[in-house]
This record gives sequence, C-alpha cells and structure tokens, in this order.
Amino acid sequence: MSKRHISRSNGGNPSRQRARPTTVWICVSVLVALVAAGVVGLKKGSPRPSFPRVETDADQDRQLRREQLEIAEKLLTEFPTNDDAVYFTGLVHEDQGNTEQAMKLWARSIELDPTRADANESLGQASLLRDDYAGAEKYFRRALEIDTNSPSARFRLAKALSQQGQLQEAVSMLEQAGSLSAEGYRLMGEVFQQLNQPRRAITNYEAAIKLKPDSPEPYYGLSQAFAKLGDAEKSREYLEKSAALRKEADDQARRLRANFDSVAVTRQSVARTHTDAGRVYIVLGNARKAEELWLRAAALDPQNVLCRLQLAVLYQQTRRDREALQFYEQAAKLDPRDGLTQLNLGRVCMKLNQTEQAERVFKEVIRLEPKRPEGYSALAQLYLQTRSNLPDAERLAGVAAELAPEGLYFAQLSQARAQNGNQESALSAINRAIELQPKNPQFIQMRETILAMKR
Repeated sequence: MSKRHISRSNGGNPSRQRARPTTVWICVSVLVALVAAGVVGLKKGSPRPSFPRVETDADQDRQLRREQLEIAEKLLTEFPTNDDAVYFTGLVHEDQGNTEQAMKLWARSIELDPTRADANESLGQASLLRDDYAGAEKYFRRALEIDTNSPSARFRLAKALSQQGQLQEAVSMLEQAGSLSAEGYRLMGEVFQQLNQPRRAITNYEAAIKLKPDSPEPYYGLSQAFAKLGDAEKSREYLEKSAALRKEADDQARRLRANFDSVAVTRQSVARTHTDAGRVYIVLGNARKAEELWLRAAALDPQNVLCRLQLAVLYQQTRRDREALQFYEQAAKLDPRDGLTQLNLGRVCMKLNQTEQAERVFKEVIRLEPKRPEGYSALAQLYLQTRSNLPDAERLAGVAAELAPEGLYFAQLSQARAQNGNQESALSAINRAIELQPKNPQFIQMRETILAMKR
C-alpha cells in the first residue's frame, strides 16, 4: 500500500503512524524465533521429509528392456528344444544389441529344424552387417534353397554377391525375381553401372524412382549414368534433384530426432515381443499365457494391431463374443482397410444379434474387397436369417457363386432362390452344389426339401 493510503486508514494521526514500525519489528522477531525453534526441533527429533524418486525415461526404458528379455528367457527355459522358442529368443537378443548371442540361438534353431529359412536369413543379414559377405552368401543361399520365393533373401544374396564383385551373378539373381522393390531396382542399377552399362543402369534407376519417387539415391545414380554417357545437362539436373531430396530427408531426420520418444519406441518393441511370444505359446497349447501376453502388448502399445487380432480370434474361438467384438473393433479402427478384420467383426456382430452393425460392416467388406465372395455371401446370409431384403439376398448370393463357383455358395444361392419362391432355379443351384460336393449330406437334404415342396 502507499503511505497516503496508510495515513488515511489511521485517521491521519501522525503519532500512531510513527509507533507502527516498532510493533511490526517485534512481530517479525517473534516469528523468526519461532521458525528457528522449529528448525532446531526438526534437526533434533524429527526425520527429514523424504520425497519419492522421480522415474526417468532411462529408468522406464531399462525396466521395459528387462521385461522383454525375461519373457524370452522364460519361454526358452520352458521349451529349450522348441525351434520357434529358440529362434524367437534370438530375435529378442538381437533387438537388445546382443548379436553374438542372437546368432548362437539362430544357429541352434537350425540344428533343431534344418528347414528354417528365416533363421538362415537372419544369420545372413547379421553376417552382411558385419561385412562378412562370404558368410552372408552362404546363409542366403540356404534360405533360398528352403524358400525359393523369398524376395528378401534373393535381394540380400544379390547384395552380398555384388559386394564380392560377382556382378553378373548378382544380376542373374535379381532377374530371377518375379518383381523387384525400389531397392531391388536401385541395386540392379548400381550393378549395371559397375558393369559399365549406363543405359541399363538408367532403366533400373527410373524403375526405382517410379516405385519410390522421394528416394535421393536413384537420382544420384542417374546423374552418374548420364555423366558416363556425356550428357552433362541431365547429369547436373539429376544431381540437383538428388541433393534437394537428400536435404529434405536430412531435415525430416532432424525433426524426428527432436521429437524422438525413446520410451514410446521401446514400448512398441516390447509389445511386439509379447505378441510374438504369445503366438509361440498358443501353438504350444498354452492359450492362457498367450492371452496374458497379448493383453500386456495391447496395454503397452495402443497402435499394435496384431495383438488385438490375436485376442479377437482367441475370444471368437472360445465363444467370448463380446470380448472378441471389443478387439475386432479396435483392430478395425487401427487398420480400416483390412477386409478380413471387417468380415470377422461382422460375423461376431451377427452372433451378438447386432444386425444393423453387421449389415454396415458387410457392406464395407464388399467395398474393400469387391472381387472376393465372402462379403457378398455374409451379407446375403444376414438377409436370409432376418428374412429381409430377400431379392438382394438372392442377387448377393449369385455374385458370390459367380466369383467363387464352390458348393457352399451354390447352396446359399439355392436357399435364397427358394425363399424368394423360385423353386426351379433353387433346384438347379443345389444340383450344381451337389455336383461340386457329391457327398455333402446337408446339400442332399436341401435337395430333398426342394423336391418335396414342388410335389
């Protein structure tokens, strides 16, 4: 407050204004004495107050990594001779940076099952990263012998061959692939460049750009190839494009580093470990442990689709339909373009008599997968069960049978025609179903029913 305000509140008496500071100092002295006494009292008889330690990101990261490793080691302890458990534990060690132990476990999984293409490919990739190109070649060749259709093993083998100067064999390996990724075309371009074939290099670099237009490396390759052909203008143009894309990539990398959440990344990694461990447990017959791990994965990572699908399937198989619905809905929200997830969601809705939601979902399945019969058949079956939209049911069943001429779909078409009063065409459809599955008793019974209605 201002002095003028104090003066007014004291009635303007000067003597009282002069006496006030003495009173204030007395009060302050007493207060200081009391505080000092309190402090002394704390020092003599009372323990100092303790505050809980704040958990840092590093603490959380360590705890999560410990949890991740414990899950894998527990699985391995329970099933030491199961090749899936051994290979999986190797993946966890690799994720934690222990490549030596990972390679030992992958080698052990191959001893248990020599047909493991994945373990051979993992060993090959670890060797490739160590610049052991001959070792990498050996493992990638084994992986391809087991799984001749593996595009990743073929690409990595070509890379190992090119690093050893076996350029023609690298080209041959890539050419045997049914189709190449952007990285495959880029590697092919680099090999042709080393073979002094700039025009073929250009063709492959352009194919890489078509698949991945924001990648700077193929543009740099084009710059080098055109320089080899003496086209300085195009070489400069592509070099500038490569530099611009590289700058964009570097800027984006800086932004990612600035916003990098190490704990969130670790949670995602640990959630994947729980998901994969659960899949091993379910195969080995321990559904309860699998469920526990998948629930933990879902809690760790709200974006993990696979653990939610595994839970949904488990609950659907064990007739826990409301829980299945919950996780199918979550999975569908995370990946709305997965037609199979939508189809299973609709089927669970049907079991729960939620026909309006089921109808919406089945229509979405048809929109997502117009060339597959399942969505049409599911929606037709809904209409047949609810005895609604019967003409649409017949049309949809017809589309399903046309897309996949199988006994089941012709039997459904027969049912739809019968409910619409078309007995002759119903008989024709069930006869076709019986031709395809002559020993199916349900189809034979349906035919007898149609014939009885015609008499």
